[in-house]
Parts: sequence; structure tokens; C-alpha cells
Amino acid sequence: MCFTLNPIHRRACGLLIAGALILLFIVGVVRVRSPLPPIPDASAVKEIPNSPPRLGEQPRALSRVRFHSPDLLPLRSEFYRTIIDNNLFRPLGWTPPVPRESYRLLGTLLPRDAHTPPQAIIESTAGKKTYIVSIGDPLDASTSLFSIEGKQVTLSTNGQQRTLHLSIGF
Repeated sequence: MCFTLNPIHRRACGLLIAGALILLFIVGVVRVRSPLPPIPDASAVKEIPNSPPRLGEQPRALSRVRFHSPDLLPLRSEFYRTIIDNNLFRPLGWTPPVPRESYRLLGTLLPRDAHTPPQAIIESTAGKKTYIVSIGDPLDASTSLFSIEGKQVTLSTNGQQRTLHLSIGF
């Protein structure tokens, strides 16, 4: 490329060679001004489990001891909470979506006599199925009806209770 008759190519090649020589000069000056640190004595170096073998040594079997440095702090999730909460790649003013309840209370049937159990009409928001259930009846594998009151019911999901309120207007 440098030995062509095209003057533009010759000039580009000359600039490329000049740049390489300047870079080589800078590296040489930096090396002279800041020499490499002294090599530590081999007896002063501590042996670290699972470290690669030193030059001239036979390779050894890796130990099953996990490397642990006392200088490193254990990772804590609260340390990263600010980064997670303020994600750089979200648009400005982004708010997290409000979790949607998986069931909606449509109505309650309270008995007038002692022989009829109270019932609730509950709609599944995901599958749009309607259930008519009484206390203790399951809605799905992990959710059952815990209690029924006038305008609210309490659901129990894996031991945690949440309350559904009857909407005033439709």
C-alpha cells in the first residue's frame, strides 16, 4: 500500500508510520519514568487455594476449598437497591405498575336464617370465571375464602390474608 504511485496513499502511509513511531516513543518514555515494581521474594508470597502453579512448579490437583478474601465485603442486596430503583434505561417519570388483584368481588349473599351459609360472588380477573363460594371453598390451588362480611370478603393465599371490597358503582 505504501509503495504505490498514488500520492494520497503514500501520504496516508507516511502518517501511519509517523503515528506508530510517536506511540512507540511515548511508551518508551513512560516505561523509563515509571519502572516496574520490584519482584517480591518467593518465600513471602502466600499460597492461595486454587491458584495457578508458579513457573517451574509441577501442577497440583485443585483443592475443594473455596477462595475467600477477607478484603472483599459480602454482597448485600440493599447496596444495589438504589441502582435497581433508579434504572438508567427507564423513561423519565416512569412509575412501577400497580399490582392487579387476581380476583374481584361482585357481591355477597348474607343469610336470613342459621341454616344457610353466607356466600360470595367472586370473578377471576385473569380468566373471567365467576365463582359462587362460601367460607372454606377453594378458588384455585392456593387460594380459599376465609370470611364473608357485608361488603367485603377475606381470601387466604398460602396463609396470607387479603381483603376484597365490593365496588360501589359499575
